[in-house]
Amino acid sequence: MALFDTHVVVDWSARSKPGPRRPTKDSIWWAVARDGVVGPPGYERTRHQAVARLEDLLASELEAHRRVLVGFDFPFGYPVGVARHLTGQSSAFALWDWLVARIEDAVDNGNNRYGVAEEINRRYPGIGPCWGRPAAWRHPDVPTRARDRTCRGSHPPERRLSDVHAKGAKTVWQLAYAGSVGSQLLVGLPALDRLRRAPRLRGRLAVWPLDGGLRVPDAPVVCAELYPSLLHKAVADRRGAGEILDAAQVRVNADAFARLDAGDGLAELFSGSPALTAEQRRIVETEEAWVLGLGHEDALLGALG
Repeated sequence: MALFDTHVVVDWSARSKPGPRRPTKDSIWWAVARDGVVGPPGYERTRHQAVARLEDLLASELEAHRRVLVGFDFPFGYPVGVARHLTGQSSAFALWDWLVARIEDAVDNGNNRYGVAEEINRRYPGIGPCWGRPAAWRHPDVPTRARDRTCRGSHPPERRLSDVHAKGAKTVWQLAYAGSVGSQLLVGLPALDRLRRAPRLRGRLAVWPLDGGLRVPDAPVVCAELYPSLLHKAVADRRGAGEILDAAQVRVNADAFARLDAGDGLAELFSGSPALTAEQRRIVETEEAWVLGLGHEDALLGALG
């Protein structure tokens, strides 16, 4: 029996302006598989618009007594030790609160993520660990290149455990240029926190694996971190002519998770990778989080046939 009735995959964006009216790449895209049927991908121009749309979707699914899995393509935590360094607590949720108190993200996507990145960098010796910005942007405490960082021995780890295991995954400290996820994290976690605290969803939404560990959460709505590139070849094979890559990624990933769930194969993914040690599992469950499906790529690909 399937764990979820509805499977949602969201491709996030750290744009500083609203996306164009005409759907384009590098904006927010999402796809919904309901009872195994994937609808056409949706496109949102701003993060506030996306959070409102997702809240409406999840609330309506709950009213219909449907259980929902929602996957987001940005990291849910920083490497081990960062939360304690910034907040005094070895807790990803403490770090979320730290970011919520600092990130300003306007309805038009205007945000101060680089100012917050500068504050993070000033908490460590030398220059870093955050890097990557348009050269014209005046944020001197964030270097444009990774090699410009100094005192690296006093900086936190470059990658989380999941970033080491996921082939091609970028470091959370990279804020700009191709494939960067650092900026998406800075604006994504406060947005996800708004969603989990929304009155219609409060107490009914769990964040895996930070809520309850590496097991299937006991909640009507479960949010998990995804890495759509795990299925990059399947996406390339199934991408329609002229289809925007972001749209194809959310559509194919939603289809894969829904199909695997329909075949009773999804529960195993919530246990994380079998390669994790006991100590690594503790780090994943409390600070770093984990990518759902990482270590189980063959199962997802097999579900797509």
